[in-house]
Formats: sequence, structure tokens, C-alpha cells
Amino acid sequence: MFRKKLFREIKGNFGQFFTIFAMIFLAIMAFSGISAFSDGLKYSSVEFYEKNNLQDLWLYGENFTDDELEKIKALDNVADVERYLSMQGSVDVENTDDSEIENIPAELNFLDTEDAEKNISSLYLRDGEDYSPDKDGVWLGYYFAKARDIQVGDELTFYVEGYEFTEKVRGIVSSPDHVYTVSDPTVIFQDAADFGWAYLSMNEFPKEYLYDEILKEDEIVEYLDSVDDIKKAVDAYSSMGADIEFVKKQLDIDEAVDLETALDKASLVKDKKADISDKEAFIKAVDPDFDIEECFVYPNAIVDVAGVAPNPYIKSSELDEFENKLKTVKNELYELDDTSISAITGRDVWQSYASLKAESEEGDTYSGMFTILFVFIAGLSVVTTMSRFVKKQRVQIGTLKALGFRNRRVTIHYIAYGFWVSVIAAILGLAMGAPLLGQPFLNMELSMFDLPEAHKVILSKNYILAAAIIIVITIITYYSIKTILKESAAQTLRLEVPHIKIKAKEGGKGISAKLPFSVKWNLRDIFRSKSRSIMAIVGIMGSTLLIVMAFGMQDSLNHYMEWEFDKIQAYKYKLTLSENVSDDRLDELFDTYGDATSQTVAIEYKDSDGNIVTSTITVNDSDGYLRVSDHDTNTYDINEGIPGNTDGDINKAGALFATEKLLKENSFSLGDKVKWRIMGEDDWYETSIAAAYRDPQSQQFSMTRAAFEDLGEEYVCDTIYTNDDLSNLTDSDIDGVSTISSIESLKEQMNVMLEMISSMIILLIAISALLGFIIIYNMGILALTEKMYQFATLKVLGFKFKKLALIYTQQNLWLTIVGIIFGLPLGYEFTDCMFKYAIGDNYDFFANIDISSYLIAILGTLIIMFVTSIALSRNLKKIDMVASLKANE
Repeated sequence: MFRKKLFREIKGNFGQFFTIFAMIFLAIMAFSGISAFSDGLKYSSVEFYEKNNLQDLWLYGENFTDDELEKIKALDNVADVERYLSMQGSVDVENTDDSEIENIPAELNFLDTEDAEKNISSLYLRDGEDYSPDKDGVWLGYYFAKARDIQVGDELTFYVEGYEFTEKVRGIVSSPDHVYTVSDPTVIFQDAADFGWAYLSMNEFPKEYLYDEILKEDEIVEYLDSVDDIKKAVDAYSSMGADIEFVKKQLDIDEAVDLETALDKASLVKDKKADISDKEAFIKAVDPDFDIEECFVYPNAIVDVAGVAPNPYIKSSELDEFENKLKTVKNELYELDDTSISAITGRDVWQSYASLKAESEEGDTYSGMFTILFVFIAGLSVVTTMSRFVKKQRVQIGTLKALGFRNRRVTIHYIAYGFWVSVIAAILGLAMGAPLLGQPFLNMELSMFDLPEAHKVILSKNYILAAAIIIVITIITYYSIKTILKESAAQTLRLEVPHIKIKAKEGGKGISAKLPFSVKWNLRDIFRSKSRSIMAIVGIMGSTLLIVMAFGMQDSLNHYMEWEFDKIQAYKYKLTLSENVSDDRLDELFDTYGDATSQTVAIEYKDSDGNIVTSTITVNDSDGYLRVSDHDTNTYDINEGIPGNTDGDINKAGALFATEKLLKENSFSLGDKVKWRIMGEDDWYETSIAAAYRDPQSQQFSMTRAAFEDLGEEYVCDTIYTNDDLSNLTDSDIDGVSTISSIESLKEQMNVMLEMISSMIILLIAISALLGFIIIYNMGILALTEKMYQFATLKVLGFKFKKLALIYTQQNLWLTIVGIIFGLPLGYEFTDCMFKYAIGDNYDFFANIDISSYLIAILGTLIIMFVTSIALSRNLKKIDMVASLKANE
């Protein structure tokens, strides 16, 4: 009997119960869906890192020799170490649209020839053959190859420091230390087609580059300068009949030197007409024991610390122990004698690792925000719906009690309404969250992150949350009905007398006497039905909030682009200089493109707790092309300081500019002294923070050139800024330049990310509309149900349909306006919180929402309200006046 009654009553009050169902369903679906992709990123990355042995430490130095590697391996907690050479280069690829050749920046990693296989950050083979140091060819990054339609067997032309070489694609791979790659730190989202990375054996490094470096050595230069004198001496001795061995002896030249070949090739070298074979022949003639492998330089090394790195997303004693082990190893490495280690960094500052970690943790913030909102509204819906429903059931409850049913049995029956609705909603939310939300969001993330075998993950927390929500809804249901259930059968069988605290005489007095009947009627009804009115306001507030968030995200990111790419980076092109550019060539570049420059200096500083933190200082001599921003996004030439946020002489030796977020996170203040040192140097500086500035995507230090040089440091620029049009030039077209970056290309890459975010915005708009419709629909149904007697009375008194519809819609309008008033500022606060807490620590975004977005939120909510109200008001035509009036007899 009770089961049939349960289904019958839910069917008869479908609108009210559907509201409860929808809120719980949306809450659990949002939480489980977002958690499925964020936890999927977390656990898929942990599995990939462990399976392919992501390095724990990165070492930087001049050249890691065999002896140094042995010393590092000898440390107790070091399992393995590998060395390599990483250089920025470029590659020629065919444009798939017009078949023209494009030169694309690429990171080239040349691996140690003595490592039989790559054990640290081992390559995940997507296609082709496994890497081996004795194989020629290149192993290309998967996303770049996919974006450029590059296949195994294709031949590609690479450039590094102006030297060209061609390689066959032997394999297409993914790597745990290249899950996320960008060509420049200023890039937030990198289009895979615009930047590539590759691994090669050091045997494939362009030999001519090494030969040219050898030809710059003092002994070789001295020999080339004296080659004419040697030729004259040889000719003189030869004319006297002396053989070449006698000549070498007389000129004090090593007997192993092939003097004839050396003299022959030296002329070509001096006249810059020598090709690679001529240079090789000359060097081997001068030094018969020459071995090209002895010239290989490995300034990079990676370390695998003993043991498996614990899951970084779960706080545990094992994680603490491993982090302490890392600190111990770092200290031991710094203390090693006779090594070229200049800097050591961990996973937390490696961009690929840190970016994926920050992105995966964002989902926790999103899921929490939406879940709290929906559950709160669902709770209010339960309170209102069940209270009204039970009041309608007074006579039936009294009848059941009179027939002998115990309070416990009746209580369980009415609790079942909230319980089963929430159970069904929870099950469907769990079942549909991962495929409907989790998979699309995961696919969106995987367009940025090269994470093989990535998958959704449903953790126990999803089921725990679902169970908790069911329990909460069940408890709320119980407390909503317990008052009536405590009454005796006789009391329950009597109709409840409305509690009216305000006595009003007909016609009223004062202002109320002048108010229209519909206004007085609706005011009385709102104050009588406070819980329903509050639920309506909160629901509409939530709907408005989500609409503001949806459009506010887009506005804020557009404002970020303007701030970063128009105000701070006030140039058109940036030239990243090659590492070995000569002073003469640098002067030529200054003459051509101007001398607005900067230098990026890797540093270590001590935070307020004395911990050593890795960061950078941008030494800014850009003449206003690279600007600094105050808190309100006004920008200035660094030599002007930050008005209102400067303390002391900004050109004093070592005077630091620090970003506001860096200051906050380290508990620093203007005027405080900071201990820091340049990576690779032993001496620590202790200088003051002279100014604070704001940067949306890089929390670091800056410094004027004068302040840097006053420390006694040499300013060596690595970047030139210009407004010249370089659109027709590629990276390999300018000698001494490794990369040409344009602001427009950075904007285009950002727009690609915005297009991806638009799917989230569309989802938010859809949820907002659905939430608004459900809340207003429920509010309307409750109002009609509760006031059917009053509307029937008004209809008997001669009120026409239009007048009744006006009364009905007017109340909905008032409650909607109040909800909008609260929802607009909350929408801003939620958006601001999302940018502050959901994105990575390196960013400093804030909500910046246009007036148009607020207007859209207002109009959108009002349209939903009017459409729903008009649709529901048609039920007023169907009121059976006789049945409605007799229902209370």
C-alpha cells in the first residue's frame, strides 16, 4: 500500500520532487564528472611517471664528464644518472594547407652515446623503432608529429645555432618529462603544431658546429695566423731539397702532424671557403689523435633518486620521507668536489610536471564550488517541498494514524520520499558524470598534455559524497515533517489554521491603502511563505551566479590578454639570441633591430623560513618594450619604478623588483632584504626589495640593468625586443638568433585555449538555464498548489485570467529581482575565487567582468522567469472553483 502511495504521490507532485532530483543529480554529476577527469589526470600521470621513471632532479653545469657521473652515482641515495645536451633549434616542416615549408622552433635533446638505453624518463614509443645510441635518425614528440602529419620514415631538416642537418624519423614518442611543452615561458597554451621536441644520439649532433668551435681555440687561431709564414719556410726548405719531415723538425712541429694537408686546408679555412670535410681534414691533420666524441659536451644531467616517488597528491609519511631524501641528495650534490654542477632543480619547478599538477588540482576547486551550490539549493528545495507536501497530506497522515499505523511506520514512509528521490539522483549522477563531463573535459586537457594511456578515475570519495548527500537529504526530510508526525491523530485530521500575525482592516491605512491589490496580496503571501520565498531567491541567485561566472571567465581572460600582450609586452617581436653569438654579431643585431634588451638570470633565494627556492631575475634594459605593472594593471618602464609601490633607489646595487604574489607567499614586504645568488655561484647577495609589481603569469624578480651591473655582474643580454616587421623571417634566417617570437602568435595560441574553454562556458550557461528553469518552475508549482483555494476565491469574485496571471507573475518577478541582486556580486566573487585558487601558483589572475556580462545575466534570468511563469500561469484557467473551494471544508 505504502509503495503504491509513494509512486502515486511523487507522480502527482512531479514538479516539486523533480526539483530535488535535479539539484542532487547536478551536484553529484558535476562532482563525479569533474573529479573523474582531474583524478584521471593525477593518477594517469603518476602511473606514467612511475612506469617510465621520470627523473627526480635536474642538474645543470658546464660539462658532466665520466668521472663526475661516477661521483654522482656513488652517492648512497642515487640510483642512476644520465647526461645529455639540450639546445633550442628549429625544423623545416611542410604546411598542410598550402604545402609551403615552414621553419618551426624545436627543442633538440642529444643523448649520451655511452648510455646503451634511456632508463631515466624512458621514451614511450607511439610508432617506429626503439631508441638506441648507435642508430642514426630522430625520435620526434608525438603531438608535434601528429599536428604536422609527420610519419616514421620521413626526413626532416633541423637547424641548431645556424647549422643544418637532416635526419630520418625513426620513432614517434612521448616522454614523461615532456608531457607539456612550450616554446617560451610567456606562452600559456602552446599549439602543438608550433613547437616540437626531439631526441637524438649525440652522434647526430652537427659535426661542423664542433669543428667551428675547435677552430676558435687559441692554438688553432695562432696556427692559422702563422700559416703564411709556415708556407714560406716550407717553400724555402723545399727549394733546398729538404723533405717535409726535415721541415717539421726545423720548425718545431710535431712529427705526427700531416703538415702538407694542414697547409692545404688552412687556406680554405682562413678564406672561409672550407666545407665540413675540409675542416675535418685540417683538424685531423693538425691533431692525428683527434676524436670527435671527446668534443661532445653534456651540460645537462638527470638523476633518479633511489626508491619510487610516492603519489604527490596524497599527503603521507612516505612522501615526507622521500622529500627529505631529495633535500639530502641535493645537499650532497652541491658538496661534491671537482664537479661542474651549477644548479639543481626538482620536479616542482619543471614546467611540464608543475603545469600538469596545477591543472589536475584545478578540478578539485571546480567540483567543490558546484557541489556546495547545488547541494545547498537541493537542501532548501527539500525543506520547502516536503513541508508543503506533508501539510497537504495532513488528513491522510491523520487517517493512517487513526487506522493504527505507528508513528515510526508513517515516518519511514514520508522519509522515503526524500530518500528514494536522492538515491535515484545519486546513482544517475555517478553513472553519468564520468561519461558526460569527465571524458569531454579529459579530452580537452589531453589536447594540451601528452599523457599516454590517460583514463578517467572514479575514487571512493565520489561514493562517499553521494552517500553523505543522501543522508543529509534524508535528515532534512525527517526534520521537515517531524512536527506534524508528532501530533495526535485527532489533531492531524483537523485542517491547520494559518498563523497570521498581522491584522489588517479592510482598505488598510497609510501607504498600504494606496498600494494595488496585487501588491498587497503578494506581499502578504511572501511573508506567509518565507521558506518557499527564500528557496526561490537562493535558487535564482545560484542561476544568476553561474551565468555571471560563465561570461565572467571569458571577460577575465580577454582582459588578461590585453594586460599581458598589449600592456606588459609592448613590442611586436622578440628575438631570443643564440648562446654563442659573438660581440660583433650582437652589435650588428643592435644596429638592425635596436638595443632594447633583457637578460634572464636563474637564481636561488632564501624564503622567510630559510628554505632555498629556485626563481629568476629578469634584468630589464628594454627601454619600455617589456614593462612592469602596478596592482591596477597600469604599466611603466622599469626605470620609472612603480608609483606608490616603490621604496628606495631602484638603481642601487642589487635593488630588486618582486611580484606582489611572490611577496605575499614568502611574507616579504617592501624594503625587506632578500638573500639570493646566481645559480652556479657560491657568493650570496643580500639586497633590498625596492619595488613591488604585478605579473599575471610569472612570479619572479626583476632588476634594472644599472642595479645589476653595480653588483659587479656582467650584463649579457639574451633577448632583443623590436617593433620591426619580421613576419617574413624564420628562426634560421637571422644569424645569432635561435627563436623569433611574435606577440600575434602568442595571442593566437591563447585564443586556441579560449576556444577550448568555451565548451566549459557553454556547459555553465546550460546548467544556469536549467537551474533557473527548475527553481522558477518549482516556485511556481508550489505557489499554485498552496494558493489554489485563494485563486479559486478570486476567480469566484470575478477576477479575470489576466488579473490572476499578473498577480501570479508579479510575485515571481519580485523574487527573481531579489535573487539577481544577490547573484550578481556573488558571481563576481566566485569567479575571482576560481582564478585565485583554481589556477597554478605561478599565475596572478583576477576577475574582470564587463557590464555587458551582468546585463546578459540579468536579462537571461528574467527571460527564464517570464517564460516559465507564463507557461505555468495557464494552469489558472483550469482551476475547478467548486472542487478547490470544497477542498478545505
